[in-house]
Amino acid sequence: MGRRSILSPRRRRRQAIAGGLALATLAGVLVGTSAALGATPPPNPTDGQLNAAAKAKAAVSREVGAISAKIAQMQGQLAQLKANEELAEQKFAYAYSQLQLAQQNAAKTAKAVAAAKKQVAAAEVEFRSYALATYESGDLSGTTGSLLTAPDPSTLLQQAALENYESAHQVNAIDKLQAATVAKANADAKARAAVAKRASAESAAKAAKTQADQALTAAQAEQQQLNAQLATENSALQAARLHLATLNHQRAAFIQYQKHQAWLRHQAYLKHQRWLAHQRELAQQKAQQQQNQNSGGGGGGGSSGPPPVTSGNQQQIRENVVARAEHYLGWMYAWAGGNSSGPTYGVCAGDGAENDCHVIGFDCSGLALYAWAPYVGMPHYSASQYEISNDHPSISNLQLGDLVFWSSNGTVAGIHHVAIYIGNGMVIQAPESGETIRETPLDEVDWGYYGATDPLG
Repeated sequence: MGRRSILSPRRRRRQAIAGGLALATLAGVLVGTSAALGATPPPNPTDGQLNAAAKAKAAVSREVGAISAKIAQMQGQLAQLKANEELAEQKFAYAYSQLQLAQQNAAKTAKAVAAAKKQVAAAEVEFRSYALATYESGDLSGTTGSLLTAPDPSTLLQQAALENYESAHQVNAIDKLQAATVAKANADAKARAAVAKRASAESAAKAAKTQADQALTAAQAEQQQLNAQLATENSALQAARLHLATLNHQRAAFIQYQKHQAWLRHQAYLKHQRWLAHQRELAQQKAQQQQNQNSGGGGGGGSSGPPPVTSGNQQQIRENVVARAEHYLGWMYAWAGGNSSGPTYGVCAGDGAENDCHVIGFDCSGLALYAWAPYVGMPHYSASQYEISNDHPSISNLQLGDLVFWSSNGTVAGIHHVAIYIGNGMVIQAPESGETIRETPLDEVDWGYYGATDPLG
């Protein structure tokens, strides 16, 4: 039956106790195969380790996916922020150009005002000259005065033309003065308004650009942090993938090893079956010869079976039992495997025995019933094997071949493991799936030791 092993492997092969045994011949035939079967198996990670590695990889994969999604979202935000920054730059450029235009217009207006001032000044100078000329010409005015004071008609005409010109020119100068004064006032007001408006626009554009720059810088810093986090998680994901791949490779290698060992055991099993058939044939021939001799001499019929159990041959039987079990040292454990004829394919089951239907070997009770098969029949169940005899010796009184048992709850019904005592505080046992039949100190086999049974008791 399967169980949890806490063994410390201390392989101490015992030499065959009895010489001249029939199974010793079989051991010689299969020595090469047995050596191969005893090869150290590769590491076999448990299902828990594989599941934990797969969960760890999935968790890191989810984290990488989440960070990648954040980065994708951040890239979209960065694109928007970059566009905002570019728009702010365009608005600033427009405001700056408008400010320059306003400043240029203000400069043009200032030039116009300066020109108007010059015209006013010129008009004032001209007007003053006209007034002085009129004053110096006397108090007479009009045509009569001109006629009286003019030396000749030609002079009269020239003076009249001058007066008309200067009169008209005075009006134009005054109009120009008024227009220039109004234009100057309007230009000054317009220039002040334009400069103030454009300065405000430039300030707003600068603030918008500064804000856009700050937002973009912050987003870029966050993206750098996310990229660094993603790099870390990608490294962790790579490590998790490698760990899981390593465990899967180890499991695959172990399964391949088991298949190869199963093939080797199958070949050994076929050899064993051929050997057994040959031994049966020899036994039948010997029995037939004995029967013929007995018939000729008037005696009774003989038997080809094992010798009867007597007090004189019990020690030999016990040694034979141990030798039968030791012959399969190094063979693989097979859940529910083994019968009275030898090793068999196991049964695929849970808790580490998923591959045992491809393995030829014994479980703990299968090994016990095989070892005792020629002498005592017993079921393939450790709890029932405890009850095949009423003789339950203490540890200090154990003999070769006695069966020793472990129970999970201190009762016969809780017996879950059996081993065969081989002397000197040692037992031979089939531990659990993935392990080999081995010799182990009795006190290191398992927890919950229950007791022993002497099948010959």
